[in-house]
Amino acid sequence: MLSKVLPPRFSHALDFLDVNKLNEIRLRVGYPTIIYYGGRYYLGENGLADAEGDALTVTAQELNDLVFRACECSVYAHNEELKQGFITLSSGVRLGICGEIVLGNDKIKTIKNFSSINIRIPHAVKNCSLNALPFLHDSDGVKNTLVIAPPGAGKTTFIRDLATHLSDKFITRNLLIVDERNEISASVDGRASLYVGKYTDIYAGSPKQFGIINGVRTMSPDAIILDELATKEDIEAVNYVAGSGVKIIATAHSKDIYDLQNKPSFANILSCKLFDRFVVLSCRKGVGTIEGVWDKNNSCLFFG
Repeated sequence: MLSKVLPPRFSHALDFLDVNKLNEIRLRVGYPTIIYYGGRYYLGENGLADAEGDALTVTAQELNDLVFRACECSVYAHNEELKQGFITLSSGVRLGICGEIVLGNDKIKTIKNFSSINIRIPHAVKNCSLNALPFLHDSDGVKNTLVIAPPGAGKTTFIRDLATHLSDKFITRNLLIVDERNEISASVDGRASLYVGKYTDIYAGSPKQFGIINGVRTMSPDAIILDELATKEDIEAVNYVAGSGVKIIATAHSKDIYDLQNKPSFANILSCKLFDRFVVLSCRKGVGTIEGVWDKNNSCLFFG
């Protein structure tokens, strides 16, 4: 999939690498290309480069062409995604995009004159959630769980693996994934490219509010999984789920529980103790390091 969107010389450079070990590519117009490949490296003509001067640099035209190909030759068709600063490929690869913001009536109309792109490559890491799993359910089923980590620390990978265990081990009879950015399941033509369990239903590309509210009404899930709670609307939708008796598993950007407590948007759901469990991830021992599992009373149940 990367070869279809990257400039040819960048695609050629990746031929020297094992793409299964590649997590991220950072392209900035006129500056050295950085990749995360079990560590931070420069990308050179023949793969990894040690020196900054040996790194490939992308041109403005190459970056614009990359976005055009990622949009399947129709930027207009993908403008709703683009307005939010990203494009997700059918493989689940996500392009975070920076450039000139175009405003109209105080709303973002689009992004143009692209200046940098962060390409994030998803990977299924089997059993990465196993150490935390025993603390996230009991005889009554799954617990309301919030997975906390800074960007790039493996939240999506964790909940993807958690979904497979909750579903395949029949901890939840019916699991619904609201996959707004199509990063959890990487669904193509209605089928998940990344395995998420036998008894899992997926809303791919759905806004969180639509997927949550309509999912509860029509799919009768026991639990809903979604990524990256951020906005007031997201949290209102989670409150709706809690009131319906459906369990929720979600992620949030934060360093730890204490950092999360300082975010006004989370004040209500934290004060009412909506979440029974908090899983904290970091990159301390590599992406997806489980720092621990805490309950709603801030007692540590598992220390990683």
